[in-house]
Amino acid sequence: MCQDCSGDFSKLKMATTGRSSSIPKRRSAKLEELVSSLRRAYNESINEALERHEYNFVLSDPRLPDHPIVYASEGFLRMSGYKRSEVLGRNCRFLQGPDTDRRTVLEIRDAIREERPCQVRVLNYTKQGQAFWNLFHLAPIYSRQDGIVIHYVGVQTPIAPHLASGVVSRTQQVVSETVKELVEGGHAVGTNSPQPVESLVNLRLRGGAADADDIVQEEHVDTENDEDSPLVDEALKEKSALALRAVTCDLTQSSRIKGDLALNRPIRLSESAATGVVCSSLMISLTRIQQSFVLSDPNLPDMPIVYASDMFCDLTGYSREEVVGRNCRFLQGPDTDPEDVQKIREAVKEEQACTVKILNYRKDKTPFYNYLQVSPVRSCGGKVAFYVGVQLEMGEVDTDTSQETGMSAHAKQLGTVGVVRVAVRSLQGSGLRRTLKRTV
Repeated sequence: MCQDCSGDFSKLKMATTGRSSSIPKRRSAKLEELVSSLRRAYNESINEALERHEYNFVLSDPRLPDHPIVYASEGFLRMSGYKRSEVLGRNCRFLQGPDTDRRTVLEIRDAIREERPCQVRVLNYTKQGQAFWNLFHLAPIYSRQDGIVIHYVGVQTPIAPHLASGVVSRTQQVVSETVKELVEGGHAVGTNSPQPVESLVNLRLRGGAADADDIVQEEHVDTENDEDSPLVDEALKEKSALALRAVTCDLTQSSRIKGDLALNRPIRLSESAATGVVCSSLMISLTRIQQSFVLSDPNLPDMPIVYASDMFCDLTGYSREEVVGRNCRFLQGPDTDPEDVQKIREAVKEEQACTVKILNYRKDKTPFYNYLQVSPVRSCGGKVAFYVGVQLEMGEVDTDTSQETGMSAHAKQLGTVGVVRVAVRSLQGSGLRRTLKRTV
């Protein structure tokens, strides 16, 4: 590794130490995960290439817990007022504030779930609490091999104060009022004939897979924020697009494997899923679940594991790389009861859930009794897309309730299954967007 690149990783290590010792509800990405996120995708020239840019931008990794920032440019740090140690490893939501439009946030989240670019105006806040309008441009970087999103690039272009006056032209007011009338009158925007418009509740349910802190009170959202948002001229849009092109070009040219990274999706999302690749949008939801579980794909030969949680790796002693792609039978050993194994096979054959107490083995060959819950996870079309297996070591099951949550062990398993089902169903098929499309 070159000296410059080693220095950057050292800088990352120093930046992520000395953080607050408070334990968050969601597991934060570990230091080695942040470093590895860049190292595994790009060659040694990436640090020098990115530092040449004066743009305000960050890189985030959707395959790490809570989709954290793994790189922040000097321009971004100056713009936001934060130190590098306060940015790396955190989700970008810390830039939001009390007057940030929740619909705009949902637009960004929908783009991430659909693994596509987006450009929105958003009201952000500096570390000092000063609000500023930002033209935010998001774009995914794909792997040509399997179509997964390696990183998201987020370019922030502050909107000049004279453009952020909040003055709205009469034309904009007419358009805003027309849209409001169409929605309240039960007509679909952009059609010649009256069509029913989905209720806000249905739109939220169709979007699905939101955490409790992600749920917003849509009934209180009106056109007020639209009228206060600034105008964006074409020159500013082009400036933002130019910055994005420059950064993404350097990222693809710095690929560790020559030609492996792409700006456009090399294969369709459905085709990627057919090869056993868990899309990054589903990965974001899965990494939030703090339980030992695996996801297996019955539509692939030998029903391999396509995702394993951190707690599963801790329980079994295997790394994620040693687990993904293998059938769950590798946990069995010489004293595993064949009748327990047969129960699982029959449940899978009948597409039913089952619970068994089975003797499994860790990587170091030590046995443990596993209270295993296996359940089918269906897509929105009703077809079994995955099987989720939730593991609990029998010592945990012997305790009637968890002191932290007051939930029984079996209830925690069922809760995990429910969260996975909601996440999978919300990402299948079309119609993920919960908001009306608005142009910048």
